[in-house]
Amino acid sequence: MKKIIIIDLDGTAVDSPKQKLPSDRLVAATTKLQENYHVSAATGRVWTFAEPVLRGLKLVDPCIISAGTQICNPVTGEILWQKVISDDSLSRVIETFKQYPDWKLLHNDGTEDDYFFGGVYPEKFENEEPVYFLEQVFVPDEIAIEIHRKLSEVDGVTCVMVTAQKPGTRDLHVINSGATKEQAIEELLKLLDIEKEDSIGIGDGHNDLHLFNAVGRKIAMGNAVDDLKNNADEVIGSVKEDGLASFFEKLI
Repeated sequence: MKKIIIIDLDGTAVDSPKQKLPSDRLVAATTKLQENYHVSAATGRVWTFAEPVLRGLKLVDPCIISAGTQICNPVTGEILWQKVISDDSLSRVIETFKQYPDWKLLHNDGTEDDYFFGGVYPEKFENEEPVYFLEQVFVPDEIAIEIHRKLSEVDGVTCVMVTAQKPGTRDLHVINSGATKEQAIEELLKLLDIEKEDSIGIGDGHNDLHLFNAVGRKIAMGNAVDDLKNNADEVIGSVKEDGLASFFEKLI
């Protein structure tokens, strides 16, 4: 029975935003590792944004995307599992974001350009389809913490605060409270018939605390936030040092 390794993408597999694709060394190590392990990703990125990295890594096992709200086939993009935000919870979240009107909202799928240049201000937000993933982007650190606190009082959703791809800012990911990385990994393990003790999780950010809760062995990158390092079984090299590739090479 194969074990599974579940990796974050940004700050773990790629040094985003300047590194768009995984290194040749990491791709080679991942390809070899998949002979004896399942290798999956668990990322806050939505499908279109995640696809180049997932395919660059040549992953074939189901992967978690959109902050834990979806499990996809990384080869075809087919959605295998999904949870949406209820209309009532979404309405309360939007009302909260309207108190902070200067930062744009994105929802569901989108490209890297959408992330950096797209979105709408809260007053203009409209949705014509169920929302599984909502985020307010590039919010200054102190304000993001304040919004996060308010959203924690909204029933039915979880707000995950992650480091944004602009210095001094954070993104706020709002998802169904039953669809964090933790719950999605539980679904992934069921899908592949793998026990928790046979799983390894590797990440760098605060949202990877959810990943750690769902796996048997916890690995933090050298560039990880202190909270994650303090909860890790092992700390490996940083993303700038290709620490994930080094770790994979030791397992081959």
